[in-house]
Amino acid sequence: MTGYPSDFTSVKAHLGTAGSVNEALHLIQSVYRVDFTTYHLASTVVGNFDAPFVRTTYPDAWVSTYLLKGYVTIDPVAREGFLRQLPFDWRELEFASETLTFLEDAMRHGVGRFGFSIPISDKAGRRAILSFNSTTSAEDWNVLLDLHRSEWVDLAYLVHQMAVFELHGESDPIPALSPRERECLYWSGLGKDCKDIALILGLSHHTTRSYLKSARTKLGCGTVSAAATLALKLRLISI
Repeated sequence: MTGYPSDFTSVKAHLGTAGSVNEALHLIQSVYRVDFTTYHLASTVVGNFDAPFVRTTYPDAWVSTYLLKGYVTIDPVAREGFLRQLPFDWRELEFASETLTFLEDAMRHGVGRFGFSIPISDKAGRRAILSFNSTTSAEDWNVLLDLHRSEWVDLAYLVHQMAVFELHGESDPIPALSPRERECLYWSGLGKDCKDIALILGLSHHTTRSYLKSARTKLGCGTVSAAATLALKLRLISI
């Protein structure tokens, strides 16, 4: 703990000076005395690449094993984390029979039995998870979780902001579309015209056109069809 802040206000201040998400995770891990922390952004678009952004303090051997064996496809924390909206204790999860080998392998690599994950969803529609893992006893884990649960939720969004900045700097390519703008683009992407969309959503033609125009402007596109295509690429909508 030497050299690290001991209260939540100081933790947040120190995160602001962290040079990377990786550095921030190590800071959080040390302050809260958990064994491992992981941040996982489901997907990001940088240039022509569309790939997840993951930073973790897990041992390199476990990270390599996880990737080589394709464990992300059966990892219950990853699966549930991108489906749920609220933070969850890993003990809430139901483990299917095919995950038993994965769990045994994880523990052989030093991964603890206890964990807590915070799903993150931002205004641009990005989904991410911040997870804490511990090898401590159940009793100590309960105490740790009771003490710091709300702080960890706040930290999750700070780490997410850091990740977005690390990826894009000041030029975040993903604008914050409103739910209605997303809906209108979704139906446009399915080939519906303004009249159809207005009827489907129960809106006036004028309101529908306004949503499509504002979405197109935010995305920097000359046409609605181009905006729908870009929104699909950026995962703002899915068809």
